Amino acid sequence: MKLNIKNPFNPANHLIRLIRLITVLTMVQIFFSCNDVWKGEQYIKYISFVNSGYTNTYLNTNTPDGVVHYQIPVEVSGSAINDHDISVTLAIDPDTLIAYNKATYFTRTDLYELQLDSTHYSFPKGMTVVIPAGKCTGNLPIDFRPGDMDMVEKYVLPLTIASTSEYIPSPKRYYKKTLMRIVPFNYFSGTYSASAANITAENISDQTTVATREMRYVSDSAVFFYAGLCDENARDRASYKVRVQFNADGTLTFTADNPNIQFTPILTSTNNGVTSNRCVWTETREMDALQPFLEIRTITMNIKYSYYDISNPNYTVKYTVDGYYTLERRRNTQIPEEDMQEIFDW
Repeated sequence: MKLNIKNPFNPANHLIRLIRLITVLTMVQIFFSCNDVWKGEQYIKYISFVNSGYTNTYLNTNTPDGVVHYQIPVEVSGSAINDHDISVTLAIDPDTLIAYNKATYFTRTDLYELQLDSTHYSFPKGMTVVIPAGKCTGNLPIDFRPGDMDMVEKYVLPLTIASTSEYIPSPKRYYKKTLMRIVPFNYFSGTYSASAANITAENISDQTTVATREMRYVSDSAVFFYAGLCDENARDRASYKVRVQFNADGTLTFTADNPNIQFTPILTSTNNGVTSNRCVWTETREMDALQPFLEIRTITMNIKYSYYDISNPNYTVKYTVDGYYTLERRRNTQIPEEDMQEIFDW
């Protein structure tokens, strides 16, 4: 017998309609049930540092009072919106820095990074930060005073999350701890290309170079570097520390901390009877061709100096360095905060 589905009084048609209705209702229920799932919390909420683990903390020292005002961000994880205030208390954590030094430098204790002394920082509102309701992050103010730090050493501010009013610090590795490597910078500091500066030993015609030379912060218009061939991780690196002042007239003034290396800047040169300044600096600026919001600033140091390598006191060697150190730094002009515009690739 053949069923006539088009006949509205056929019982088979009622069965088909009922099956379709049940299917539609089931799909609607499943859809709304799935949506309801996302209304609740999907993950366990934890408290952690936004910048956890070992991080470089760049401090723009160009401030009127010599104090760098900084914010340490702390966050709460999860998929649901935080609906109440959360108090988070931080603490100094020297043990983590000790463990980091041992794991990174082993027996090279001369390279161990030092805990930042309390004279160089303060927490104006204490060490408790509040993550406000409706937000997932809170910022703890901290003031840095890098004025007289000797940057031959590396300094770290080790912090941990000590307690919270709600939830717990993240149990995942490093998330509840941060090692803030403090890197003060000024207009002239950074990693310079040094391959255009030839290094020649006395009575030897062969020349050599180093790829880069890092200029570290001293003051607003001064940096320091290590002379000639001195490696920046050498045990005796402090003996070859040379300060350089960038003067407003375009000249450079050098000062060596250690008189034993007999550092001597060669300030003038004569070419065809014309004497000119030898140790000078120049600056050029241009906008990036592909990213026009990026300003490219290039500082070139035209230098010539001599010094003595005293690594072996029984056999000192005089070296002469002649050429150029060049720094290229990019600045994002779309960022309104001046201290955040610099792009670092040190």
